[in-house]
Amino acid sequence: MSRKLASIQTIKAIKPIEGADRIETVQVLNWDCVAKKGEYTVGDKVIYFEIDSLLPDIPAFEFLRGSSWSQKLNKYKISTHKFKNQISQGLVIPYDQLKDLMIQINGEISFTLDYPEGEDLTELLKIEKYEPPVSNGALGEIIHHEWYIPKTDEERIQVCAEEVLPIYMSSEQNDWYSSVKLDGTSCTVGLFDDAFLIGGRNQFYKDENMYTSTVNKYFTNGAKEKFETYKAINGVYVAFQGELCGPGIQSNKLGLKEKEWFVFNAFVSKTGKNGSYTKCDLLYMLKLCEEFGLKHVPLIDFEDKFDFKTTTNIDETVENLLKYADQIKYRKYFNEASPNQIAEGVVFRTEEMTHSFKVISNKFLLKGGE
Repeated sequence: MSRKLASIQTIKAIKPIEGADRIETVQVLNWDCVAKKGEYTVGDKVIYFEIDSLLPDIPAFEFLRGSSWSQKLNKYKISTHKFKNQISQGLVIPYDQLKDLMIQINGEISFTLDYPEGEDLTELLKIEKYEPPVSNGALGEIIHHEWYIPKTDEERIQVCAEEVLPIYMSSEQNDWYSSVKLDGTSCTVGLFDDAFLIGGRNQFYKDENMYTSTVNKYFTNGAKEKFETYKAINGVYVAFQGELCGPGIQSNKLGLKEKEWFVFNAFVSKTGKNGSYTKCDLLYMLKLCEEFGLKHVPLIDFEDKFDFKTTTNIDETVENLLKYADQIKYRKYFNEASPNQIAEGVVFRTEEMTHSFKVISNKFLLKGGE
């Protein structure tokens, strides 16, 4: 699912900030954003830009130049900030400024002035998603091939709380599982009806690079032969998604000696055709990892799992989840990680893989976990 980087939302609540005379916190979905005091009232319709949004260089966003301008990207990058000890995540703009935004971005008005709450404006306002750069050698020639399985982009809890939390809050501990979110780069590998492909989040690659060399090291005769042999014996096409971590990638926060690949999704198909792959449940994924000799992302032990039963209030549960994520450290799962290195976050999934979300640590976002 593509993220709604820009959307129509309403102000859910307004809260004061201790020691602040000119600013206050406005709540959009389950995000807290710092705004000028008195600028909004509860129920106001607004344009909300999520963190990781890249905004175009237009006069309407000039006020962001001091805090969010990226000379390298030539765009405004919306990130997590802290004001007077209050975390602010995202940008809120009054809805009546949408007309001006459209004129500055597209040179014309091609929209209705009555968008409903939740309307996705990402494409309309030409908002792009920031992708952390991965610089670890040349990647080589790109293979242009259709993406047969969904790309990875778990929704953050602040976006989907009202939808997913009632399911978890009414379930038992063994109805869902959680895993540690690793700070690396996405790597997809799969056998399809017309090709065996290895790549990153958005592209498959032909030449040897960090993706292909890392994946192939797990197989004596190379990954392609293993996947084809498995299909010949079992009649199943298999594809994996995982996180590539290690030296040269996101400062190697896990402290790994060499690059490693950790699976978090597995897909199977009888035909290998586009749209035919189904996501495996946890036990099937673990079984496939064992059969292929692959590592998987760390699973959180039962005794350390989050307790969804402490409150029936969704907003309080979101707050508790964020505090929970701030306590997870990589050192518990990776011996060479810094003792102070906070994990990027936690991913929650129901056993049947029908509902999932991620909780990103605010401490990680503000300080890189240290």
